[in-house]
Amino acid sequence: MTKHQGLNIFAKIGWLAVAAVLISGCARKLPPAANVQESNVKALQTAFSGASETAVTAAVVAEPTGWATLKGTFKLNGAPPPPTPLSITKDDDVCAPGGKQVVSEELLVDSNGGIKDVVIYLTGPTKFPVGDPKWEHSDYAAKANAMLDFDQKYCVFLTPMFAMRSKQKAKILNSDSVAHNTNIQGGNRAVSINPMIPENSNATYEPGGESSEPFGVSCSIHPWMSAKMIVRDSPYFAVTKPDGSFEIANVPAGVPLEFRVWQAKAKFLQDVNIGGKAEKWGKGRMKITLQPGEEKELKVVVDAGVFK
Repeated sequence: MTKHQGLNIFAKIGWLAVAAVLISGCARKLPPAANVQESNVKALQTAFSGASETAVTAAVVAEPTGWATLKGTFKLNGAPPPPTPLSITKDDDVCAPGGKQVVSEELLVDSNGGIKDVVIYLTGPTKFPVGDPKWEHSDYAAKANAMLDFDQKYCVFLTPMFAMRSKQKAKILNSDSVAHNTNIQGGNRAVSINPMIPENSNATYEPGGESSEPFGVSCSIHPWMSAKMIVRDSPYFAVTKPDGSFEIANVPAGVPLEFRVWQAKAKFLQDVNIGGKAEKWGKGRMKITLQPGEEKELKVVVDAGVFK
């Protein structure tokens, strides 16, 4: 054996020894296996997760057990702020005939305190099961694709708070003798359009999806013109009349529901009084469960300070 071969053999033996030491050094003494009883494991699982899993399952499979009616009024407590006059800077003979003073319709209150154009709309369950006969009453399903009118006259949108379903279409009418561009600004899945509409003509709006809250409608030719629009998959919404009243018929009953409440000047209504009791609707969210056949009436009072 040559000297060089001997050095190679010695080197290999050395590396093997080092490897053996490393392997033996990495070995760790493990603690004895714990004595675990299966009954204890099941008890802990029930305590920490079983209840919540049951609740989640119940929420998923919960279905309406009938229909109910939600109705009521929104009234103002206190003196409303004075109406804001609008500056008419163009087409006076059409937009302000006879020098008529045009005022903002952002907040309209009748002589008895009724608040007009408050919108109440269903937001929960999160994804409304459109067309499911257990959730959508046949009266609504029959009108799911109906055409609605959205008109403008004397350079004012005749429906300051316009609500529609996502599968419906809106015929945008121009009943004036001057042209308007109706800038529907959309929101979320509701598309935006801005058509030029000649005098006494019309265009069609197909939203294609819903919006989570109202969005603006305007006319850049007549910049004082303003309205709000909301689009929902669900048919369960209402806009209050001039006396502040509303009614939503055939609402799913027997399941928890969430509505949101919005008004153009105050946005989401949060601090309200119902039946003499103060309530807080966080970001306008009102939660309610109706019973089959129930007619639930809400007499909602809003302090005038909310609109300042």
